[in-house]
Amino acid sequence: MRATEIAQRLSAQVDGVVRMLLPNGKRIGQEWRAGSADGEAGQSLGVHLTGDKAGVWSDFSTGESGDLVGLWMANKKLTLRAACKEALDYLGIREDRLDPPAKRYSRPARDGVKRLAPEHLAWLTEERKIAPETIEAYRLATRDGWLMFPYLRDGELIAAKYRKLPKSFRQDADCEPSLFGWQATFDDARSVIICEGELDALAWHTYGFPALSVPMGGGGGAKQGWIASEFDRLAVYDTIYLSLDSDGPGQQAEREIAERLGRERCRIVRLPHKDANDCLMQGIAPTDMAACLRDARTLDPSELKPAADFEDAIWAEFNRVDDGLRLPWKKTHNLVLLRAGETSIWAGVNGHGKSAVISQVVGDMATHDIRCCVASMEFRTPVWLMRMARQIAGNPNPTETYIRSIVRALKGQLWAFDVAGSAKAQRILEVFRYARRRYDIELFVIDNLTKCGFDDDDYAGQKRFIEELSDFARLESTHVAVVAHMRKGEGEDRPAGKMAVKGSGGITDMADTVIEIWRNKPLERALEIFERDGVPVPERIGTASTYLNVLKQRATGNEPSIALWFDKATTQFLAAPDHTPRPMLPFSAVPRTSHASA
Repeated sequence: MRATEIAQRLSAQVDGVVRMLLPNGKRIGQEWRAGSADGEAGQSLGVHLTGDKAGVWSDFSTGESGDLVGLWMANKKLTLRAACKEALDYLGIREDRLDPPAKRYSRPARDGVKRLAPEHLAWLTEERKIAPETIEAYRLATRDGWLMFPYLRDGELIAAKYRKLPKSFRQDADCEPSLFGWQATFDDARSVIICEGELDALAWHTYGFPALSVPMGGGGGAKQGWIASEFDRLAVYDTIYLSLDSDGPGQQAEREIAERLGRERCRIVRLPHKDANDCLMQGIAPTDMAACLRDARTLDPSELKPAADFEDAIWAEFNRVDDGLRLPWKKTHNLVLLRAGETSIWAGVNGHGKSAVISQVVGDMATHDIRCCVASMEFRTPVWLMRMARQIAGNPNPTETYIRSIVRALKGQLWAFDVAGSAKAQRILEVFRYARRRYDIELFVIDNLTKCGFDDDDYAGQKRFIEELSDFARLESTHVAVVAHMRKGEGEDRPAGKMAVKGSGGITDMADTVIEIWRNKPLERALEIFERDGVPVPERIGTASTYLNVLKQRATGNEPSIALWFDKATTQFLAAPDHTPRPMLPFSAVPRTSHASA
C-alpha cells in the first residue's frame, strides 16, 4: 500500500491518531494544536480534523507540512517505510504477501576493496561530470584495479558491479538481483527515480535527485528478478519515475515495469539526450532536468488505443499461429490451448477426476518452467500437492528422497494459495493479482468454484466472480482455470454437456474454454461383467476410461473429444491404452538443491 493510501486511511481516524502522536496538544476549533511535531504543548502546529483536509498538518514556525504519514515520520523520527509499517499495524491492516521461495544468494567478497583510486575519481569527475558528494553518497570504491559500484541495502552489501576503464565490465555471480543506489536515497522521499545504469543514477543525484538503477539494463531488467526482490521496498512510493533509454528495449522495459509496479504511479521521463549521464556531460541545466520530471507522463491504460495502432496486428491476425499453454498429452497440442488472457472451466460430476486431471496439467507445466499458482479448497494444500507429486514421479510408491527432490525442483515454479475451507472471492482476486505482478504467474487454478464463498443459489455472485476472473486474466495476460461441479442429473452414463455446469449459466457464457471431464462408467461396469461372466465389452462403449470433452473454445471453435486412459496406481492419465506411466521429472535428473541448477 502506497504512503498516500495509508495516510488516507489514517485521516479517517484522525482524532485518535493526533491524540496518540501529540498527546500534549489540544483541540482548538476544527484543528488539533501542538507546539511542534515532537508533541509538546503549544499552538505552532495545527492538524485539520474535519472535511476534505482532515489529516493535513502545518507547522507555522518551520514551514513544514504534510499528511499523517509525514507527521508520523516527523514525530517518531522514522523513515518512510518504517512509518508506513507502524501505521499499518495501528490500522490493523495486513499487507498481502506471498513469501518468495527460499533461495540462497551469494554475497560479494570484501577483500581487495579500497578507497576510490585517483584515476577512477578523475574519470568520474572530469569525464563523466559526477559530483564528489555523489561519489561519496553512493560509496563508490576500487577493488583490485576495477571501479566498484556497490549495491547496498540497509547498509548490507547485496551485490556489486565493476568497470575496468575504459569499457570492460563484470559482476559478482549468484548475487540477489536488486536496485543500485538505496544508500543514496532520502528516507522521507515519496517518489523515486529508476534509471537504466549506475552512471545515470549518479548523474541524477548530481542534479539533486537521488536515483536507483536496474541491475541488468533496461531491456532485460524487468525479467531478471529484481522486481520480486524490491517489490515491498518500492510499495510505499506514491510516484516512480522511469528514466530509461528511449530505444526499443528501454520502452519495452518501461511497459513491463509499469504494469508490475502499477501504471497509475509510474511516470515516463523523456530527456533531451539518450540518458541522464549524457545530459550531464552535454551541459543540460538542472532546471531543465527538473522540468523533465515535472512533465513526465503516465502510460495510457492498455485498453485505450487509437484504432490505427492495430494496423500491423490486424494483418497479423490473418496469419496468426495460435499459441498458449499446452496440455500434457501430445495429441492435444493442436486441439486445445490455455491461452494468455483467457479463462477455462473444467467441469465434471463428483468422482469423475476433475481435480486429478487439473493436477496433472499443473504438474506437467510446472516441470516445464511454467509458473503456476493453485488455490485448492477441495483438498488441504499438502494433500493436493502430495497427489500431484505422485503424478510427477509416475510411481505409486516414490521414496522420500525423490519426493523431497521434486518439491525442491518446483521452487520458483509453483505457488499455493493456502487456505482451509472456503475462501472469499475478492481475497482470491487480491492475492492472484499480487502473485501475477510480483512472480509473473502464467497459470492460476481454482479448485473449486463452490469453495469460493458463494451460496449454491447465489447465481449473480458466481457469474460476477467468473467475469472478474476473466477481466483479471485479460488485463494481466495470464490464464485462469476454474474447476466446477455438474448438477445432479438422471445418471452418470453419458456426458452431461455445457448446460449442466452447476450454478449460473453465466459461468460458461463468460469462460473462453469449457471442458467436461467424463469418467466412462459404462465401460467400468462392462469390464466387471467381462471379468465375472466373460461377456464381451460392447464396441459402442469405447475403450477409454476418461474423456475430455471440449464443449467450448472461443478462439478456434474446435470442440474435440479427447480419450484418456487412467492409471489408478499413479493417478496419471495416459494418451493411449498401451502407454505406461512416466515420471515428469526422472529421479536422476531432479536436482538435489534447486530446479535452476538442472
